[in-house]
Amino acid sequence: MWLTQLLQRNQQCFPDRTALVDAHRSVTWAELHDRVTRLAHGLSGRGIRRGDRVAVLSLDRVEVLETYFALARLGALFVPLNHSLTPAEVTGIAESCDPVALIGESALLERHPDLPARIRVPLDGAEFAALCETDGPALPDAPAPGPAEAPALPDVPDDALAAILHTSATTGRAKGVAVDHASFRAIALGWLTQARPTDDMVLVNCCPLYHGSMVVSLTYMAAGATVVLMPGFQPQRALAAIEDNRATHVWLVPQMIRFLTQAKSLRSTDLSSLREVLYGAAPMPPEVYAEAVERLGCGFRQVYGMTEVGGPFVTLGPDEHPVPGTSDVIPAGRVIPGMSVKALDPKDQEVPPGVIGEICARGPGLMSGYWNDEKATADITTTDGWIRTGDLGFIDRDGRVHLIDRSKDLIIRAGQNVYPREIEQALRSHPAVHDAAVVGVSDADYGEVPLAFVVAEDGTTADEVRAHLTGLLAAYKRPRHIRFIEEVPRNPAGKILKKSLPL
Repeated sequence: MWLTQLLQRNQQCFPDRTALVDAHRSVTWAELHDRVTRLAHGLSGRGIRRGDRVAVLSLDRVEVLETYFALARLGALFVPLNHSLTPAEVTGIAESCDPVALIGESALLERHPDLPARIRVPLDGAEFAALCETDGPALPDAPAPGPAEAPALPDVPDDALAAILHTSATTGRAKGVAVDHASFRAIALGWLTQARPTDDMVLVNCCPLYHGSMVVSLTYMAAGATVVLMPGFQPQRALAAIEDNRATHVWLVPQMIRFLTQAKSLRSTDLSSLREVLYGAAPMPPEVYAEAVERLGCGFRQVYGMTEVGGPFVTLGPDEHPVPGTSDVIPAGRVIPGMSVKALDPKDQEVPPGVIGEICARGPGLMSGYWNDEKATADITTTDGWIRTGDLGFIDRDGRVHLIDRSKDLIIRAGQNVYPREIEQALRSHPAVHDAAVVGVSDADYGEVPLAFVVAEDGTTADEVRAHLTGLLAAYKRPRHIRFIEEVPRNPAGKILKKSLPL
């Protein structure tokens, strides 16, 4: 029971150190341990048992992680729900897991009255508070005896499932990724050997706790770090959190970094405590990286991960990042200890260094499988147990993973491979272009050709954009069609939602 051991160790080693901070309050490791133990007993008193699924619907706050740890202590599975989805989408995800309980913020629970669950607990209400407070009264309809009086909690082995985390569904239906305690442990220990933890780490987490990116927060908590939770990303609020908490690390996606560097309050914010910006979930545009290095004045660590692989399994540390302006390519990094990575051809044969293939991973961090979907699990897994990431790339002779594009996004124009990410990067290098997305569309002559969606300053013409690309891309890579749009649709992790583009 990795998450329980994590709490027990930290309350023993750092009882008075702050564990979690949000907009409302903070808790020490000793307080977090006691509240989680109390909550586990209280939820057990409500009828939640080992193996049950419990859906969690909330913005990021201390109570969310308290709930995750309490359910893990019970042997129940926490199922985070994406609060930004439509009611129909949230209901579909919840129904696929058949949760016995729903725990969430009152406003969100009211927005989703039809979610299936026989137990509903508002985590911002009196009942949840009573369940967590060691000295608080137990409510008549929600018995919550203290740890000393309660029946013993179950002994949960490491191979027991801990969570069902859903994929971001940028191209289709979200899949439930079943993750066990051993996966969380393997990723945390492997990552921390590379991240070089120190006793004074404070991580500001700007990413949501409802999908695989929350593994980053759990990993730094394993090292005893203080984690500061943000209810949603806002540049000024994130900068204030870094300054107020003397943060050493901040976890962002590239789009957030872009907004941070453009914030009016940046120059007046004290960032002297900041040592590393962790970034991932989407490609880092070179111009964003260059500006961020100049304005933030700290190191950068790339996080390459996948929910099905357990979270972050490849990293590029600050000392390996290129000097801004010297390269347009930033490798994803090297695989963490305990995990393995290789590039495979369409026949699942490993390709030599420098040759493009599909990046695949194997190791103790891998998921147990997609929840109730054996076919999808088989489709993503090779016969010898490697998980296909769906990312095309290569591994150089120094063991660094380089990502080229998503395999599903690959455009084959008259037999030639065209990578949308390369075109998007070239488009964004135009001084009047703010953002871009590229997809393949059918063509009678070439089979497929690139179609570019461009967000640009008023007055920018397609001919100007094409002229800019002439010196950057071979003719077969240049978009046949260019459409101007007001905004490129992205999910909260910054990934382009290509299915939402106006095709």
